[in-house]
Amino acid sequence: MTSLRVLLLQFYASIADRKRGVKFIEENPNSFQELFDLACAPSSKREHIVAAWVFEPYILKRLDDLTPLLDQFLKGTQQQVHESKRRPMAKVLFHYCKKSSRRNALTKNQIDSIVNLCFAYMIDAKKIAAIAFAMKTLHFFRKHEDWIEEEFLAYIEQKRPNCSPGFRSLINQLT
Repeated sequence: MTSLRVLLLQFYASIADRKRGVKFIEENPNSFQELFDLACAPSSKREHIVAAWVFEPYILKRLDDLTPLLDQFLKGTQQQVHESKRRPMAKVLFHYCKKSSRRNALTKNQIDSIVNLCFAYMIDAKKIAAIAFAMKTLHFFRKHEDWIEEEFLAYIEQKRPNCSPGFRSLINQLT
């Protein structure tokens, strides 16, 4: 077992543990690829979940470093089924897409993948954080194809009657 895996298995969901993980990757940059692979893997083993928790704050400081890995990241994000892995992956994707120059550099296939995974998260995710990040990311691409905004608004209208005040606030921001 690698030193990264051993370290990850010692961590919990605390911010302090996530910071220790980021510090480890900063001091051992050759471990980044392993962290990335663990975070993107569809597995729900503990070290994979914790890897996603460490990957998020690490890559949020270096979003441009995600560009050469974007196709692999999108594939990994699409495969996530564990709620604890979906939120950090959706958050990273939102922050990556927030910058217009990065959005403008995306290929049609990458945009299509992003749209598909955002709709999948909106439909399948149980926790609101992953859904909110997916909706905010999808909002950037609502004009990419004619059907996207129509389906996005239909989803909102379906959820609006029974939604929480927080979700209602998100809807108001996006519409």
